[in-house]
Parts: sequence; structure tokens; C-alpha cells
Amino acid sequence: MSSKKKGQKRVWKEPDDKSEWLNELIEAGEAAVKAYEEYLLNRIDHVELAKVMTILHDLLPMSIYKDYEDEKE
Repeated sequence: MSSKKKGQKRVWKEPDDKSEWLNELIEAGEAAVKAYEEYLLNRIDHVELAKVMTILHDLLPMSIYKDYEDEKE
């Protein structure tokens, strides 16, 4: 994952190896759930939670976000 400055949009690229991408997505999802549990138990702060969530966010297709925004209107 490349680091981006605040406010810069991340561009999701279609993965070459979808099996590897799916494995990474599953691992990131599990890590996000565990981190959120740790956050709720006050074992980690919001900064640590945000780091884990950013990894998950970067693995998701951004078209999903656009679809969600269109539904809100």
C-alpha cells in the first residue's frame, strides 16, 4: 500500500491475481473486526483503529463507495 496525503483520493486498481486479492481482503476484514473489538474495549485508540481500517479500505473497490453515495441522494 502506498501512503497518501490527507485529502488525496485513492484509486483502486483491478487486481491481477484475484485469489491473492481475496485472501488479502479476508485477512484485512478479520483484522478490522478484531481491531474494532479492541477499540471498544479501550485497548487501542482511534489512531490504531484507523490504520487497520485504511488497509481494508484500500483493498475495496471504490465503485462501492460511489454506489452508496448515489443511494443517499
